[in-house]
Amino acid sequence: MDISLQLYSIKEDIKENFAGALELVQKAGYQGVEFAGYFGNSPARMKALLDGCHLKAVSTHLGLPRLREALDEEIAVAKTLGYRLLVCPGISADSAEGYANDARLLEECAQKAAKEGIIVGYHNHSHEFATYGGKYAQDIILENAPTVKFQPDLFWIAVGGVDPLSYLEPLARAGRICAVHAKELARTGKENVYVGEGKIDFTGVAKLCPPDQYPWIIEQEEYHSSHVDGISKSYQGLRRIFDSLNTNV
Repeated sequence: MDISLQLYSIKEDIKENFAGALELVQKAGYQGVEFAGYFGNSPARMKALLDGCHLKAVSTHLGLPRLREALDEEIAVAKTLGYRLLVCPGISADSAEGYANDARLLEECAQKAAKEGIIVGYHNHSHEFATYGGKYAQDIILENAPTVKFQPDLFWIAVGGVDPLSYLEPLARAGRICAVHAKELARTGKENVYVGEGKIDFTGVAKLCPPDQYPWIIEQEEYHSSHVDGISKSYQGLRRIFDSLNTNV
């Protein structure tokens, strides 16, 4: 039951000292990372640094323009680093047709990547839970990109006014989920607090998407202590949830 960190969580550290930032991730307890930029590091150097910290790469976030313009290059990076998941971290439109058009472009990328054994996923924010003609934008995206998998961000689903567990149940049954972004919503307000300190039903989602079958990736965007302490607390919170699942089996 590995837990990874989306490196955007420590974006300033990664930008200033890539190697040192990976050491922070290891010391906080994590087993893997998800990239959000490479900051001039070659795939070979990143692989060596990850190996030195006993970390694995599970995925990367790439904007739709990057996926369309440099898909072959990104597939090569993925193969060097040993992951199979490329995730678009969001698209934004102001109409159903706008979302559908971008989703079709993403689907083209997914079909090309699949020929190389690579999965393309989509990561949501809250704006995908605005409705157009009675449908969530997120549903419009998934309908128009049928082979694209979904990386749900639990925090942003909840901020969008939707219960994450209820929304994910049919998608899990349909095999549409590729990984889970574990991000916690405060019990009141819209603050991103540490995992286990808020109101999201992580236990329910973990039963739906078992962590031994799905990559679970913590992303921490707000901190009420140091960011080093914060990523550790979220890791510990999610680990306790996973451990309780084993205890209750």
